[in-house]
Amino acid sequence: MSSCPSCAALVVEGTRFCSACGTSLAGLFFALTEERGAGDRAWEPAKDGEHGRFTPGELLAHRYRIVELVGRGGMGEVYHADDLTLEQPVALKFLPKEFSRDEERIKRFRREVRIARQIAHPNVCRVYDIGEVSGLHFLTMEYIDGEDLGSLLRRIGCLPQDKAIDIARQLASGLAAALDKGVLHRDLKPANIMVDGRGEARITDFGLAVGVDNIEEADIRSGTPAYMAPEQSAGQEVTEQSDLYVLGLVLYEIFAGKRAFEAKTMAELHRLQKESRPKKLSSLVDGIQPAVERGVHVCLESDPANRPPSAAAVRAALSGGDPLAAAIAAGEHLLRSSSLSQESSGRYRLARHGLPWPSWSSPCPHLLDGKQVDAECDCPAPQIARAARRRCPEDSRGARVADTAARCDLRFQA
Repeated sequence: MSSCPSCAALVVEGTRFCSACGTSLAGLFFALTEERGAGDRAWEPAKDGEHGRFTPGELLAHRYRIVELVGRGGMGEVYHADDLTLEQPVALKFLPKEFSRDEERIKRFRREVRIARQIAHPNVCRVYDIGEVSGLHFLTMEYIDGEDLGSLLRRIGCLPQDKAIDIARQLASGLAAALDKGVLHRDLKPANIMVDGRGEARITDFGLAVGVDNIEEADIRSGTPAYMAPEQSAGQEVTEQSDLYVLGLVLYEIFAGKRAFEAKTMAELHRLQKESRPKKLSSLVDGIQPAVERGVHVCLESDPANRPPSAAAVRAALSGGDPLAAAIAAGEHLLRSSSLSQESSGRYRLARHGLPWPSWSSPCPHLLDGKQVDAECDCPAPQIARAARRRCPEDSRGARVADTAARCDLRFQA
């Protein structure tokens, strides 16, 4: 027996609709042994000497000379080619032949180009244009000489911690650039992240990306089941925090070399996400920094309201980030969050938002009764405020951090 993702009522395997609430159970019971994205087939890098529809040396559209097949998946084939007009390498992504007359697929393909072109960031793969040859639609994008993160992790396991932190910060930066443009990726996963020979990571494949305000109800569950936030797999509202949850899944895998949740069916995965927490990274990775561990685990909170306010806050929470920016981002989120209530008395643990600050045993006593913060007190509040004023004396950010410190109970745990 499994449970309905909407009302939690028990349902029999193979049932199409929940008898209690009527929710469609399509896809609830399929196996998760393989990643699935927008198409029917997982991404597979090309083997040595393998070629697809086009052969090396073939000229397309009087402009692009095929170099090699990069790989193929449910959304088509990708080739490395030389742009003879601009004299630079490019990647060509072709829709599968069976979709060449599918207006909905072509519409989505064009939408991918429009959305991806809005985002200009070193950690996001650049998309140039769209074209057609022999009735086949393709888009041109930046060619990245490297391998996808999924293949890399399968080949070497988890990354060394310093490299994992570096790539984690790059991914958070790239995702922040997309979210700042109001774009939800919705299919972030290791297979959609390319790492080049210099260790630079880029987020790719915006085929399922949508604007924050343009998500159709029937399209909410589109994506790869193993890399979905619990609210997305349940068919509920998808927000910026949904992408942050998936970012947490990817970061967990980078550090641990394994997925945060291991499940064989969608129902089992949904239950694990709702009822359990992933194993602490510190129990799997020797010497992982507490700030990094907090930054990853807070992304994996089942309640979206308890996740970081932004991808920028995640980046700042990781080692080497800007603690002042993290304090501002997390503190302002707490002050405007709908979860603030009289019952909670304004006492929140900013450590839940991955702040890379040291551990203190107790908060400033002045904060508990709403009195003015004592500037000579050794508690966190005045320390943060003083640091803020030193680092940006002419900037209003110093005052904002001081105000955050005065309003919040900065109670940290080691």
